[in-house]
Amino acid sequence: MVQFRSDLVPQNYYGPRILAFSVVVWIVMLGLFIRLWSLQLIMGESFDDMAVENRIRLLRLPPPRGSILDSCGKALAENRASFTFSIVPGAIKAPQKIIEAYADPLGFSPEKMRSVIEKSMLAPKFMSFPIRKNVSLEEVSLMKARACQVKGVSLEARPYRSYPFGSLLCHVLGVTGEISASELEKVGRVGYRPGDYVGKTGIEREYETYLRGEEGWEQIEIDAKGRHLASLTRKPAKAGANIVLTVDASFQRFVEDAFTERAGSVIAVDPDTGRVLAMVSKPGFDPNLFTPTISERNWKSLNSDPLHPLENRSIRGLYPPASTFKLVTALAGLSEGVTTPDKNIFCSGEMGLGGQVYRCWKQHGHGRVNLHRAIVESCDVYFYELGLKLGADRMAKYASLFGLGKPTGLELSQELPGLIPTNFWKERNYGTFIKDGENVTIGIGQGYTLTTPIQLAVMTSALANGGNIMRPYLVEEIKSSDGSVIFQQTPVIRWKMNPDQKIWSIIRKAMRGVVEDRVGTGRKCRIPGLSVYAKTGTSQVVSAREKSMSEEDVPYHERTHAMFVAFVDDQPRKIAIVVVIEHGGGGGKTAAPLARKIICRYYGIPDPGDPKN
Repeated sequence: MVQFRSDLVPQNYYGPRILAFSVVVWIVMLGLFIRLWSLQLIMGESFDDMAVENRIRLLRLPPPRGSILDSCGKALAENRASFTFSIVPGAIKAPQKIIEAYADPLGFSPEKMRSVIEKSMLAPKFMSFPIRKNVSLEEVSLMKARACQVKGVSLEARPYRSYPFGSLLCHVLGVTGEISASELEKVGRVGYRPGDYVGKTGIEREYETYLRGEEGWEQIEIDAKGRHLASLTRKPAKAGANIVLTVDASFQRFVEDAFTERAGSVIAVDPDTGRVLAMVSKPGFDPNLFTPTISERNWKSLNSDPLHPLENRSIRGLYPPASTFKLVTALAGLSEGVTTPDKNIFCSGEMGLGGQVYRCWKQHGHGRVNLHRAIVESCDVYFYELGLKLGADRMAKYASLFGLGKPTGLELSQELPGLIPTNFWKERNYGTFIKDGENVTIGIGQGYTLTTPIQLAVMTSALANGGNIMRPYLVEEIKSSDGSVIFQQTPVIRWKMNPDQKIWSIIRKAMRGVVEDRVGTGRKCRIPGLSVYAKTGTSQVVSAREKSMSEEDVPYHERTHAMFVAFVDDQPRKIAIVVVIEHGGGGGKTAAPLARKIICRYYGIPDPGDPKN
């Protein structure tokens, strides 16, 4: 056996090593002590806050969106319960059972369902991962029957926007959609989060602040895996306000159903207040297609439609006002002393100017006509000459007094201003002044002149109420969720024209003759017992076409637009109405009968043009 001999080890062999090891131990102990001191005394409060944050979650409680109601209290836009099918990844025990139970009811193939489940595994374990929104009640019943078979799935009730009347008033109501990144950046979007739904068009957009309501919140306690343990404190969400419109849904429905043409607009207003009674833009669309989100197929279909159903023609449709503008030209001619009521001109069916021939709609002419007959029979030659003598600037002055060529102030902000040409405008845009031939066409509402149906409604209202330019409005009042009135609309007179009453009377008398005279162009709007004042218009789309061609032989997109403006002011309830039928032919032929039907319905009297009567 080998024995260790201590006498052979140097006496000072262990001393330095023990000292070095002791120093290292003390340094490590000191470091641990300093670290513990730092964590507990310096960073302790911060870690305590983090611990609370890991234990407490603050959940947003989105507010119920306010409803949009008609003047009788019927819901035009409201919230309805919708179900969302979701997966909770951390609770899934048997993925294959989920595939077998839910792939078919959801309309998924087994492969797609498996792919969705795998994708959900990337989300937080105990947070719901939405698979399909807007699940029908029938599908909900089927899914609930299978819920006991598997774990890891949930059906969550979430509100979505519903429009009970479908396409009725679609352009006025507008649609909602998920907030975009650019909208989130705008001032005034404080409180919104990605994924929130906001108004995109129409009343939904313009009154978003009122409709949205106030967000609530709830504090919940969770465990380390994110599972809900308990609710701590809660502030309920406050529902949005309800918007009450001026429109009666039943009257609006009648007007929309009566408008059987492909495209155009009808607007009816109370001329004394500016209260919109009906506003139709055809073709329309079903806003329910946009809830909760519109499919790519439906979006492409709406956008590719050549008739542009998403466009609100009532405020964005730009049309030459045609012969309805002759009322402006007549007012300008009388007010400026360019013509008199008794002055006659001879209409042979055409007028020559600078080598150009300007034709009247009546091929063989009207013979000798004064101002009254020129309005009643809509003689073009009379107003060619009057427009030439007045010039664009003086006609623009009176058109502007009627509110043409500028937004009307309606609540819908996407309204277009139209165009009333002046020499300044022409020189700025084309580097030259308006020529005589252009003054001729402006006099009959053609050429550069463009107006919207809502502007023509304001003009017609002014003729009915004595010259007050009213601001049209769609919202009657706004009520909070508890029923208290937040806002009450009051009529607004934007300005007064203060017309010469004698001149005013001459024009109104001629408008009455348009309907009542045997040769009046608007005779198809004659209603026994009612005093209807009107003016027809036939808006030319192409510069020229063969006179021998019938309207039916002309390609649709080249046919003239039918225009008609009218009012009734001798009844307790007044009405002013504008009808624009795109490519509808003559205003007296197609637009006037439609206006007659609507006026009869408004006053609850039989339609003399209905064969049943």
